[in-house]
Amino acid sequence: MWLGQQIRQLRKSQRKSLTDLASACQMSVGLLSQIERGMSSVSVKALQSLARELNVATDSLLRNAEHHDGEAQGQVARAGTHRRLDLDEKGIFKEIVTPKQATDLDLCRVFISAGGSTGEQWFSTDKGEQVGLVLQGSLELWINNQVVLLNAGDSFCYSSSTPRRWRNPGTDIAEVIFAISNIHRG
Repeated sequence: MWLGQQIRQLRKSQRKSLTDLASACQMSVGLLSQIERGMSSVSVKALQSLARELNVATDSLLRNAEHHDGEAQGQVARAGTHRRLDLDEKGIFKEIVTPKQATDLDLCRVFISAGGSTGEQWFSTDKGEQVGLVLQGSLELWINNQVVLLNAGDSFCYSSSTPRRWRNPGTDIAEVIFAISNIHRG
């Protein structure tokens, strides 16, 4: 999923449409959209084509998408080695702090600038469940046809398939920890 988000971020920062990038890479718009949303894996050939069209080295896309070696055979992930995603246009910085050996759960640390948000569009993902804790600042969470204002110390949860959006309505940076289950419920 991080690889797809990184491709999307690069595409948007270069003001390339989904259609234009897909066409240049000789793939369908649907496939590129699925890659960006983490719903489809990308072939080596497609990855090389995307890197070429986005003017980046293929390994730079992979380097930021893969885990770095930590310690204890992947059971420890050291500060400074976490995977990162900067969504500057949204005012969001994400850091995956999950050690490599974790298989059922991802842990993310998210910083949201004052006014930063996921956007006006509702979104959902396909993994099991998400639990969050606001460490500092405030977070407006749109979920279940309501808006909830959360402050430092408040926690929340929802099914990953639940449509939602969120933003930082405050004047300071908000920091939120997300625990995301990798287990699909059926």
